[in-house]
Amino acid sequence: MTQLSAKQQAIVSAAIEQFALMGLQATTMEAICQKAEVSKRTLYKHYPNKEALFDAVVISLIERIQPLSAIQFIPNYDFEVQLKHLANSAVGLLSDPDYIRLSRIVMIESMRSEEQAKRLNEKFSHCEKSMVVWFEEAALAGCLGDCEAHFAAAFFWGGLKRLTFWEMAIRWQPPIDEQQLSDFISQACKLFCNGVNPRQ
Repeated sequence: MTQLSAKQQAIVSAAIEQFALMGLQATTMEAICQKAEVSKRTLYKHYPNKEALFDAVVISLIERIQPLSAIQFIPNYDFEVQLKHLANSAVGLLSDPDYIRLSRIVMIESMRSEEQAKRLNEKFSHCEKSMVVWFEEAALAGCLGDCEAHFAAAFFWGGLKRLTFWEMAIRWQPPIDEQQLSDFISQACKLFCNGVNPRQ
């Protein structure tokens, strides 16, 4: 986790608010100074331009994803129980308002520029790869049947995002209530497990 000073945290928080409200192009360093209540000298000391600030926002988003990559697959332990744990952890992240706001900023800037999109894909590729490792280990343990690990991971994450993250990020829908979420995760995991027909 990147350690930021109090002033750096204030600057990054202000940048997130301004980027979310105005977009990267329309946001000015002066507006960020005013929002963060810091001098221009302090701002430029830590972040020489908006691109450096945007990179700090991207790092904040990546650091929120990293705990998912720390969840390890355990061979010879109930596959569906592990899948539910993974799903609950993922949904907790995907439904977090701060994560949603950071994601919107990154998505909008990716759509503005192909070059920016490529640059961001490179930054996020390591995180995405590390989350696939869980499914690769599950495949090695015989828990995915004939399903290829990368496809299984994409299918699983896609299903979770469809009724949680995308509804909130794109359609601005409120989070579904706790009981509905629990039922959704149980059904999603059961459907997935039945589909891959894990070895008992």
